[in-house]
Order: sequence, then C-alpha cells, then structure tokens
Amino acid sequence: MGKIPTLILSKDRAPQLRLLIESLYANATGIFEPYVLWKATTQEHQNGYYKLQSEKLGVNWSRETYMLENLYAFLQMFQDQHFALFMDDCIFYKPLRKTPEELLSLFDDDTWCLSLRLGENTTESTKKPLQPVYKKDGFIKYNFKEHEAYDNYGFYFSWDGVVYNTNEVLKMFNNDDFCGTDNQYAILPQKIENFMSNKRDECEKDLICCPTESHVVSMNYNSTHPNASFNDVPLDELVKAYLEQHMTIDFDTIDFNDINGTHDNRSFALRPIML
Repeated sequence: MGKIPTLILSKDRAPQLRLLIESLYANATGIFEPYVLWKATTQEHQNGYYKLQSEKLGVNWSRETYMLENLYAFLQMFQDQHFALFMDDCIFYKPLRKTPEELLSLFDDDTWCLSLRLGENTTESTKKPLQPVYKKDGFIKYNFKEHEAYDNYGFYFSWDGVVYNTNEVLKMFNNDDFCGTDNQYAILPQKIENFMSNKRDECEKDLICCPTESHVVSMNYNSTHPNASFNDVPLDELVKAYLEQHMTIDFDTIDFNDINGTHDNRSFALRPIML
C-alpha cells in the first residue's frame, strides 16, 4: 500500500504551506502523499508558490480553477481508497510513527474517520470529555453523536488533518454543490463543513478514531477569508521575507506544549532557507 493521498488547500500562504509540508515529512514520515491545490490573488503570492515549487519538496501541484470541480476530481481519482484533508495553516506538530497500513487498519464498519486534530487533550470548545469505546496502541474511538454537532468532539467533518474513506464521503456529498448552506458568505470548505454538520444524523457511522493526544493543530496567524478579523502575521510580510530574504518559518521555535484545542496562535521566528 502506498502513501495516503492528501489534498491540501492553499491560498496566498506559500510560507505557511511550506511549514506544513516540512512538518509532514518530519513528523508523519512516509504517511501522506501531498496534492496541493493552490490559488494566488497577487503576483507576489504567485511568485511565492513558484518559489516553493522550485524547492522540489515532493509535492503534486495543481492551480485552482473551480474549487468544487477540483475537489470532486480529486475524490473521483481516489475512489475505493482513503484520503486526507489539510488546510495550509495546519502543522503536524507531534511525531506519528505509523505506516499508512497501520493507520488505515483503524477503520472498521463503525468508524467514520481518523482525526489527527483531536485527542483527549483537545478539551477547548467542548462541553464534556471523551468517553472512549476503544483504546489501544495510542488511539481511541468514541461516539461523536453523543456530542453536539458543532462541539469540538461532535464536529465530524473537518479539513484540518483528517483521514476519510473516499466512497463514504462521496456518498454523503451526493454530488451536491453546497450552495444551500446556512452561511452564504462562507468559503467552500466552510460550506461543506456546514452541509455535513446538517446531515450528521444521516451518517451511517457513529465513531471517530483519534490519537490519545492530537498530532495536528491549526495556527491562526492570519486568514484569507474576506470577512476574517485576525491578521497577527500579515500574509504579505511572510511572502516578502520568503521571496526577498529567503527566510521561512522555523518549526523549532514554536512552543507546542499544552495544546488543548484544534486551533492556536503560538509565536515563531524565521530562519534562512539553505539554498
């Protein structure tokens, strides 16, 4: 069995995408095969992606044309398999020394997904702790329907470091265009998450599998959403440092102690890229 095909969405964040790729190779060695779907809104950000591609980090690159079609094409390409989803602000912060075969063996008839963003430590934004129905070799399974749909542990479809059965996801999507969701100003990934939350009771599976401690966290340094209000580390500053000074985010300067949620904002320093 080969690596797990992994769709990574990226917009105007080449330096942060680079950090994710670096963390996947260091902390999830041999597990994921990255397929990056990228979009740039300025020439500078486009140049950031071109520079990242020139570094030859072992990534499959596709420029976004129409995201909905791009997504369905990716899923159709890997029917009858499993796949993973990541956003470009994710970081694989904790080492996972498993093979793809070992991870996929955790799926059974009752297991919907393998979420690497969750664990017994991610108690932020939840009303009650996990009640595992399975616990073995560093992984647990729990009934996500015992938690509210938008609770941390009840939110069963996320783009932030989760492995799914492709056919099960396609069955739930049912060729929908996701336009009938609650928030029409949301970007497509948010619309899909909303769509899936509204259909949660239709999911034939009840269990989520996750490690006892999460391995993936999303760092909210900034956002590409037009209505977002946080921008602690501006996108333009990061790409300028990457392009002009050959500087990138230094994983080793981020303090990942005491992660208790799926999102955080930890400070970092830049380091030079070895050219």
